[in-house]
Amino acid sequence: MPSSKTGDFRLMSSRIEPGMVADRPDETWEKPALHVDPDQSFGRRIAVTDRLNIREMTDADLPFLKQMLANVNVMRFYPHPLSAEEAEAWLRRQQNRYANDGHGLWLVEDRQTGASLGQVGLVKQQVEEKPMIELGYMIDEPFWQTGIAREAGQACLAYGFEQMKLDSICSLIRPENIPSQRTAGSLGMRRGEIVTFHTAEHWRYHIDSPRFAS
Repeated sequence: MPSSKTGDFRLMSSRIEPGMVADRPDETWEKPALHVDPDQSFGRRIAVTDRLNIREMTDADLPFLKQMLANVNVMRFYPHPLSAEEAEAWLRRQQNRYANDGHGLWLVEDRQTGASLGQVGLVKQQVEEKPMIELGYMIDEPFWQTGIAREAGQACLAYGFEQMKLDSICSLIRPENIPSQRTAGSLGMRRGEIVTFHTAEHWRYHIDSPRFAS
């Protein structure tokens, strides 16, 4: 079971205001005073683990995103691989989330080489009219089965519970996506009910703050 007391990673300083999930989606978060410069060389760093840097994405990460999001194997549980234009829209959506919510999907990179490995992060979702914070993770195909998703996911859970003061974090996973279900389980998340999200059925995995800290 993941624990912030035993995990070897460091959370970076943040300008995010602590928030809790509210009853209405428009009131889910108090928007922080956060400016994101898309032309900066390196995005704001979120966390550091044994092997990884986790940071905000910038325009410089677009070539990597185009390549990863066009990979049919990486995107096999999504409706379709993304075109170059759709990948750019994906990046812009994350940059808007940074500015409006203070968080979103972040880049995962190798601490030693600086190589881009995938993305991980915390995203506001509306699931069957309920606001939730989802832990999302996507690792590029060459780095599968290396424990990177778990390592990055553990750092994000710590960030969500310790910095953002969340009560609960979920992951929405397609029933056929067995690898992601295994990762969620390895993070101490429990499988709940089937929910409909973007017209498709997903298992809702979840973990609460007291269980994460224990």
